Amino acid sequence: MDEIDHMDMLGFLRIRAWSAKKEHVKKQPQRKYIDEVWGNLKP
Repeated sequence: MDEIDHMDMLGFLRIRAWSAKKEHVKKQPQRKYIDEVWGNLKP
């Protein structure tokens, strides 16, 4: 229980917010060429 009392809660929340923002940016649509999306199709 002593660890919880001495925990830096604001620092912890900042790290969680940074991590959530990073994951959100990863999930946004990105521009790609058609060959990258459907690379296994042959004409």
